[in-house]
Amino acid sequence: MIIGITGNSGSGKTLISNLLKKEYNADIIDADKIVKEMSVQGTVYFKEIVKEFGANILLENGEIDRQKLANIIFSNIEKREKLNSLTFKYVVDEIKKRIRLNDNKSVIIDAPLLIESRLNELCDVVISAIADEEVKIKRICKRDNIDENLAIARIKAQPNDDFYTKNSELVIINNDNCNLEKQVNSIKEILESQIIKNRETVIIQERNTRILKFKRLLEYSNIIEHAFTLKPLDFGSNDTYKKIQEIADNNYKSVCELLDLNSKNIIRPYQTHTNNIKEVCEEIGIFNEEFIDIDGLITSKKDKVLSLTFADCTPLYLFDKSKKIIGNIHSGWQGTTKKIAKKAIEFMKEKYNCNPEDIICVIGPTIRKCHFEVKQDVRDIFYKQFNYMDNIDDIIRYNKDAKSYFIDTVEINKNLLKEEGILEENIVDSKICTVCNSNIIHSYRKEGEKSGRNTAIIGLIN
Repeated sequence: MIIGITGNSGSGKTLISNLLKKEYNADIIDADKIVKEMSVQGTVYFKEIVKEFGANILLENGEIDRQKLANIIFSNIEKREKLNSLTFKYVVDEIKKRIRLNDNKSVIIDAPLLIESRLNELCDVVISAIADEEVKIKRICKRDNIDENLAIARIKAQPNDDFYTKNSELVIINNDNCNLEKQVNSIKEILESQIIKNRETVIIQERNTRILKFKRLLEYSNIIEHAFTLKPLDFGSNDTYKKIQEIADNNYKSVCELLDLNSKNIIRPYQTHTNNIKEVCEEIGIFNEEFIDIDGLITSKKDKVLSLTFADCTPLYLFDKSKKIIGNIHSGWQGTTKKIAKKAIEFMKEKYNCNPEDIICVIGPTIRKCHFEVKQDVRDIFYKQFNYMDNIDDIIRYNKDAKSYFIDTVEINKNLLKEEGILEENIVDSKICTVCNSNIIHSYRKEGEKSGRNTAIIGLIN
C-alpha cells in the first residue's frame, strides 16, 4: 500500500506519517528531506535554484539559506511557482525512483506538494491533515522561530482546506487536544475498508466524529453542506431515539459543528417506509408532529438541516444547482417499490418548476445487490413493479443454491431517476455497500436489532 500524506504548514502531517509508520511498519519517503539532500552545494538542483533566485540566498558557507528562500517564495507567487516547477522536475523523479526500489509492502509519501506534483496519482490513498489557522500559526512560529506575520504569509500562500478535502480520501482534523495518536490508530479500519478505495468520496475525522462526503456535491460547497455519518456515531431509530436521545443529540451537535450548521435547525421525520414527500418551510425538530410517516424532505429554505436515518436503506441526496433546491430521500426496499425516487423528482418539478437536467442525485451507502437477498414473495413484488425495465434480468438474479434472489435496488433507483429526466452524468453512485463495510457503517442486515443508525444530512447555506 502506498499512502500519501499531505497538508499545509503546521497541520501535523509529519507527525501523522510517523504514527502510521509505527502502525504499518512502513517506510517513509519524506519529500522535504529529499529536497534538502538534493539541494546541497554542487548539485544540479542547487545550481538551478541559485540561477533563478541569485547568490544572495546563500549562506557564508555557500549553502542555501532556507529561511531566506522561504521568505521569498511565500511572498511572491511567481517565485513560488518557479521553485515548485524545479522541485517537480528533480525531486518528484527521485521519489518515484525510491518507490520503485522499495521492497516494503507499505510506503508513506510525506509531501506538502503531493497533489500539486501529481504524486497523489501513485497513491492507493491520500490522507490530508488540516487544522484551524490560529493553531497552524502557533505551531509554525514555535517550530521555525519566526514571527506571526511570516507564519500568516506562509499559510495564505498555501491551498485552503477545501483543496485538500476535494483531493483526498481521508482528512484528519488535527487541532490541539485532538488526541492525534488515538485518531491515527482508529483509522486502520478505514484504511482496510472498501470505502477508502472510492475516489468519489472523502472521509473526514475529528476526534470521534467521522463523516463521509461526496466529491460531486463538494463542487457546490459554497451553496450546500452535506454528510453521511459513520460509526461510532449513532442517531437512533424510531424506536431507540428516545432511549439514546442525549447521545444522539450530542452526535448531531458534533456533526453540525463540523459542518458549520446549526443543530437547532434539524428537521427529521418519523420514517415508515412510505413514498410520502413533504416540503420543509419553517418547521424544525426531531419527529415533528407534522412529519409523521414521511420519508422524503424537500426545501428551498436556507439553514434548514434535513436529516434522515439509515441502516441499509438507500439515501438519495438531491440538489437542483440552478434553483438551489435540496432533497433528502429515504428509499428502503419498500420505498423503492413505491417509486419514492420518481415521486421526489415529480414533487420538485411541480412545486419548484425544477428542470430535471439541473438536478444532481447522489446515491449514498446502501445494501447492495451482493447482500440484498430475498425470498420469492419479495422478489414477486419487485418483478411486478419493474418487469418493464430493459435490464430486469440483471436487476433480479436467481440464487439456485439457496432458492433465493439478489436484487439491485440501486439500479432500480437509477432507472427511476432517468425516467424522470435526470441526466445519467448527474446520477452519482457512491458504490458503497453498508453490509460489506459494517465495521464503520451501521447495517441492520448484518447487525440485526442491535444495529444503530447513520444519518444523511444536507442543508442550504447560501
